Amino acid sequence: MLLGVNAFFYFYFFDDLYYIEDIQQAFRNVCLDKMLSDGYFDMSAYIFGRLKKEDIYARLVASKSRYAVLYQGRFPNKNTASSVWRQKMGEESYNDDTNSSQCELTYLESSAIVNWVYKTLKNSEERNTFTKDLLGQIKELHGIQNDIRFSKGVVYNAEKVEIHFLSSVSSVNSYVSSLKKEAGTLFFRGHADPNYILRPSIMRTPRLLQNESKIYHELIINCPDDFEKCHTHLEKLVKMQHYGLPTRLLDITRNPLVALYFACESNPESYGELVLISPENHEIKYPQSDTVSILASLPVFSYEKQQEFGRLASDPTVSQHDFNKKVARLLHEVRLEKPAFLSEIKKDDLVSSFIVYALKNNDRIIKQDGAFILCGLSDGNRSLEEFRYRENGKKVVILIDGKKKLLEQLETFSINRAALFPEIECVAEYLKNKYTS
Repeated sequence: MLLGVNAFFYFYFFDDLYYIEDIQQAFRNVCLDKMLSDGYFDMSAYIFGRLKKEDIYARLVASKSRYAVLYQGRFPNKNTASSVWRQKMGEESYNDDTNSSQCELTYLESSAIVNWVYKTLKNSEERNTFTKDLLGQIKELHGIQNDIRFSKGVVYNAEKVEIHFLSSVSSVNSYVSSLKKEAGTLFFRGHADPNYILRPSIMRTPRLLQNESKIYHELIINCPDDFEKCHTHLEKLVKMQHYGLPTRLLDITRNPLVALYFACESNPESYGELVLISPENHEIKYPQSDTVSILASLPVFSYEKQQEFGRLASDPTVSQHDFNKKVARLLHEVRLEKPAFLSEIKKDDLVSSFIVYALKNNDRIIKQDGAFILCGLSDGNRSLEEFRYRENGKKVVILIDGKKKLLEQLETFSINRAALFPEIECVAEYLKNKYTS
C-alpha cells in the first residue's frame, strides 16, 4: 500500500495505527511542520500526561468536532488502540488506495489526537521512548543530518536553535536586558504553547485566507458605524483585529512583560514561549508609510487576484516597469487612500512583511504598548521567521516554565488581564475570577 508523501511515521508501538491518515496528519500538524519550519517542538505535555481529558473533551464538544468521541470512556492501551479507533471513528477513517482524510484537522483536533495516542502508553518512560522513536524517523525521512537534541520534552535542532528555560520575571528581565545593547530594536510576542507557528490568524487556516476579501468587506458592510472613523485600510484592519476577526496582522509589543503575560495566561500544562523579534531598521514602518498602505490594501482583493500579484512580484523575468502596469488595480486602491501616492510598488515589498508601529488611538494598544507585523504575499511563516532574534547564527528560543508562579509575579507589576484589556467587560471578568478563585 502506498501512502504517498503525507505519511511519514511508522508507529512501532502499535499494530496498524500507521494506516490512519488522521493520526498521520495530527502528528504532522503538532510536531513535524513545527520542526521543519522552526527547528524545535515541545512534546512535554504529552509525555508527562499534563493535558486534562475533561478539558480537551469540552473543547472538542464546543467546536462540534467529530473527534470528541475519542474522549468518551477510558483510553485504550497500545494493544487495543487500533481497534478502539476503528470502533469509534469508523472503518472509513483507515487509509487505502482510494480513501484518505476528507478534511483538514484543526490544531485542537490534532493536539487531541496526538494526546490520545500518547495516553495509550502506560507511563512517561514509554512515551519518552516513543518520542525518541518519532525523532529518529523525522531525521531519517527528511534527511536531517543536524545535531537533534531532546531536553525536558522539547526536541530541537542544536545547530540552528538555542533553547533557554526561564522561570521568573527577574530571569526574563535579566536576559532581555543583556540583549538590548547588541540587538537593536526589540519587539516581543508571547505564545502560550511553543508549538504555535509564528503566523497571522488569517494564514492559519487555508479557507480563511481564501475568503479574506469576503470577510473584510462583509464586516464593514454589516457594521458600518464601527468603521466610520477609520480613514485607512490599516485602521480598518486594526479595528478588525481588536474584535477578533482573523487578519494579516500579528500582534507584538515593545514590553517584554506584556508578552510574558500572554505566554503564561493559558495552557498551564505546557511551556510558554517568549518570542524575540529583532528587525532591521528598514523593516520598521510608521502607519503613514506607503509600503504599509500597499500591504494593508491587499484584503480588498480576491484570493485569486492576490495570487496573481504574488506571482508577478516573485517572477524575476517581470521588470519593475511591467509589474506596475500589471498591478494597476492595486495602485488605484492605494491612490484612493493617498492621492499623492507615486505610481510605483516595489516588487520585493509586496512579498515581504514589516513591523508597523501602532497609532495610540485605543486604550488596549496603549496598555499593551502594542505594535503589529503586517504580512505581505510571501509564505507567512518563512518571512516572519527572519525577524527572530539570533545569536551566532542560532535562533534564540525562550521557553517559560512555571506559569502560575510567573502570573503571580507579574501581578505585582500590575500586569494582568484587567490592565491589558481595560474594557469594562474584561475588567469585570478579571475581578470576578480574582475574588472567587
